[in-house]
Amino acid sequence: MTRPLSPSPARRLTSAVAAAVTAAATVTVVSTLGAGTANAGPCSEMFGNFGSLLEHRTGAGMATGSLGSLGSSGDSGSLGSVSGSLGSADRSGSLIQELETGSLGNGLSGSLDPMIGSVYGMPPWITGEEGTVPVLRGPTQFLQLVTGPTSPTESIARFGVAGTDLGIMWDNGNTADPEILLAFGDTMGDCSIPGNQWRSNVLFRSGDADLTDGITIDSAAMDSDNLAKSIIPRIDQPGEVTIIPTAGISVNGVQYLRYMSVARWGQPGSWTTNYSGMAYSTDNGENWTPVPELARPITDAVPVGDGAPGVDSDWKRAQMSSFVKGNDDDGDYLYEYLTPSGRQGAAIVARVAMADSPTTDELDDENVADDVLLSGVLDPAGYEYWDGDAGKWVSDIEDATTVISAPASELSTMWNEHLGKYVAMYSRGFDSIVVRTADSPEGPWSPTTTLIDYSMLPGVYGGFMHPWAQEGDLYYLVTTWNAYNVFLVRTDLDSLFPASSALRRASDDVPAETEVVRQVPISELENGIVPTE
Repeated sequence: MTRPLSPSPARRLTSAVAAAVTAAATVTVVSTLGAGTANAGPCSEMFGNFGSLLEHRTGAGMATGSLGSLGSSGDSGSLGSVSGSLGSADRSGSLIQELETGSLGNGLSGSLDPMIGSVYGMPPWITGEEGTVPVLRGPTQFLQLVTGPTSPTESIARFGVAGTDLGIMWDNGNTADPEILLAFGDTMGDCSIPGNQWRSNVLFRSGDADLTDGITIDSAAMDSDNLAKSIIPRIDQPGEVTIIPTAGISVNGVQYLRYMSVARWGQPGSWTTNYSGMAYSTDNGENWTPVPELARPITDAVPVGDGAPGVDSDWKRAQMSSFVKGNDDDGDYLYEYLTPSGRQGAAIVARVAMADSPTTDELDDENVADDVLLSGVLDPAGYEYWDGDAGKWVSDIEDATTVISAPASELSTMWNEHLGKYVAMYSRGFDSIVVRTADSPEGPWSPTTTLIDYSMLPGVYGGFMHPWAQEGDLYYLVTTWNAYNVFLVRTDLDSLFPASSALRRASDDVPAETEVVRQVPISELENGIVPTE
């Protein structure tokens, strides 16, 4: 049976490099909903931001347009004119379709009631209304707002982060100064200024080992303007909308980040990527160096870098990732789960031997030899894929077989000591946040167990497990599109997986006995703590 590995020590270095922040034009939207009027909040300027990006980078063809009229009955209200092709009341406008999908978009994700939630599926933070957080009863409970207004992190004042998503977590591998690194997706700051201080991604750090009272954020990778910076900035060229992190891991003290270059947001839950990329950091996530040789390009729309492999359609199966360490009879491996872009695909699994992976000193050496730089987990030829039909690891991704069936996306995987199993958490299309367990990274995986049912809580996505949560409570981060911020959630594993269960798993598709008690406005949270009832 494959077993997990302990983290390796790391040397912590610090430095700072300035990163550009994308600016965009201001857009004003005014809407009338029935008897009351709701003015679009300053974060509606995100329309202008993405409109600018789409016009310049994807050829969306921004023309002056109108959302047409919207009222609680008939045509009693108007959303007004907007600079950009927001389109008509039938939601056919290109920008509406773009914005309602992907990391910064999910048309099914706002409140289901436009009077208290969203206009045309737009969430409260776009329309000027206030986001909410659910109070849950049962094995799963929302505990704390981690980012945004009222969060104890004070992410707005400290890091310029008013709204963000994801929160992919991994152990930095430094036994002397252990921390959890957290990578977030599209991020906005002060929405009252042009551009919203928008960034493609940011990174936080936390040394908090006691999650019962929430998670404390200690620091962030910072820019010279006192904002958390884009650790992997998108390029300023047509064809790339944003860069979204998908997985992180530490090997020999070196931090590794997988990310996707997004070419275009599509229909809800669908997006198109240019490539999956890999970068490393030798200073605890402050600065990152892309490794073109480990890119997986599926288009030639944007440059990947010297040494990158050519465009290959087989890489379409490997645009999003999740890492977990383990060992087999023949050595220690880094396992990487791979899914297509979007939320409809299935997962395959790759592995690469961690032996001979470079150290921080070697990567910091300007005279490092190529055979050292591209060794271990940085060796593109070292990756092999699980062929379940043949029951062996193979060198060609074309022969890889599915290990987690579709729809599976935004995976988080880790070994859980309490269960004595590998655990995979993921968004199952638009259904829910689910988990599965297995004895080995290649499976077989148990049936799904639902933690958060999408029908109860529309707009929840991206469950990412805290790697230090190894006891009876599973702690993880989720994003709600309603608030476009990240929450700490806890699930009681013993309630979900009784010890008497043969494989400590629930029956297929049986939802956890969790219910929504009520919704609480974020402004009513004290120190970000979510009420229990």
